[in-house]
Amino acid sequence: MRSISVIVSIVALSTFASALPALATIKTVTQRPTTQSLPAGHAVLFNDGQCPAGQIAKFVHKEKSGQLKKSCVHSN
Repeated sequence: MRSISVIVSIVALSTFASALPALATIKTVTQRPTTQSLPAGHAVLFNDGQCPAGQIAKFVHKEKSGQLKKSCVHSN
């Protein structure tokens, strides 16, 4: 029984560890992203000047719709 829980823990940790590089790949760009410049499923940060103080615009190219989604996120 203990070996099963150890195996489950190892699988969960390896899954989480493999997701970390994907989370850390959001980079800041100097030109406004377009659907042509940003691959589907990827996100970038761009300071478009329209977000509140201390925040930056995050652009995500949606895979299914093929459109860019913009949201303001904290720039810490």
